Amino acid sequence: MSDLSQNKDTQGVPNSPSAYRYLLWAGLFMLVGISFLIFLGRERESFAGRQIPDLDLKPLLNTTQSASDRMAESEFVLIHFWGTWCGPCVQEYPEIIKLQRKYSSDPRVAILSISCGSKNPESIDELEFDTKVFVQGFGGDLPIYCDPAMYSRIQVANVIGRNGFAYPTTLLLDRQMKILDAWVGATNPGELDRSLNNFLAAKK
Repeated sequence: MSDLSQNKDTQGVPNSPSAYRYLLWAGLFMLVGISFLIFLGRERESFAGRQIPDLDLKPLLNTTQSASDRMAESEFVLIHFWGTWCGPCVQEYPEIIKLQRKYSSDPRVAILSISCGSKNPESIDELEFDTKVFVQGFGGDLPIYCDPAMYSRIQVANVIGRNGFAYPTTLLLDRQMKILDAWVGATNPGELDRSLNNFLAAKK
């Protein structure tokens, strides 16, 4: 029988090379993750003030009102690009629903949920079917738009940088379509609402 004490130091910490390699890799991944989050924070902050050009968003589900009309009526516009095939989007989507329901009767705020397909070019009929099936699990009554030919996503990518666009991507815009805040990737619970509340409070 081998002596287990040979594989441990006096404090009970494994001495094997594989254990040290594991700790080294774990530390490396943690460092990379922290660096990535810092990078995202800096990038998100740098987006503020950038102008978003006209977008081409069309009604997909539960609405006939044009996106441009909704945006023109509101002081603040939250545009959320997501897909049913995107894991982080699926996890984040309940937060978008909460926002839509919270601000549905607030004329100052328009929240535009943009369902995006995984294929290029997208089939609008297929996108509508997949989106309808998905949102039914959450109530299925919220207005959703689409981005034909990916025109709007290309416009946004040109502004924030092609390497900066991902799914989900969320932009908070003012009436002049200038970026107030932006998130590339999934957000933490309540993060979008806190940012929107801060800008609403500043307007009072």
